[in-house]
Amino acid sequence: MNFKKFSLILFLIFSTNVEASKFSLDQNFISLKDFILLKYEMFIQQNLGNIFKGGGVTSVKYQKISYDVKIDKDDNILINIDAEMDKNRYTAKKYYPKTKDCNQIRNKIFTNKYGYSLFSQKLNNLVNEKSLSESINEKILNISSLDDTFRSRILDKTKIKIKIFHPNFEKNISCSGKITNPELS
Repeated sequence: MNFKKFSLILFLIFSTNVEASKFSLDQNFISLKDFILLKYEMFIQQNLGNIFKGGGVTSVKYQKISYDVKIDKDDNILINIDAEMDKNRYTAKKYYPKTKDCNQIRNKIFTNKYGYSLFSQKLNNLVNEKSLSESINEKILNISSLDDTFRSRILDKTKIKIKIFHPNFEKNISCSGKITNPELS
């Protein structure tokens, strides 16, 4: 009887050891594509709150913002952002979204700056191609295995599309372009 128990215990110990050796985090690697997607998603999620700060006073007030980040078959990174203007505020107030509002959404997420003068609402030089590139390289593409040339190629292949939904659906707008373009179109 003791021999059977002893054999059973040995069997369990060795079979558990074999199973444990099959599961190893060292053997599983995440692809660079997935890692870059993860970093973009985490960064955007952490910085969405920047858009809501000051909403209605210094910029458009939004009630909901959603986003999606994908990489297509040609290795283009596609960032889609949908922003719903505050229904209560913009049903009564006659303000309709403009291209600068798309730029401000992108700018607030990636640099935490509007890129437009407070009173004149004209494009200023605080957010430009260089500042956007530096911010993304520093906070998202700061992967040790990427050299500057590769980072630059990734930025060139990163596109953003922002849709702003007004309570009056006829006033909705959409802007898109390369993520580092100072002005989206």
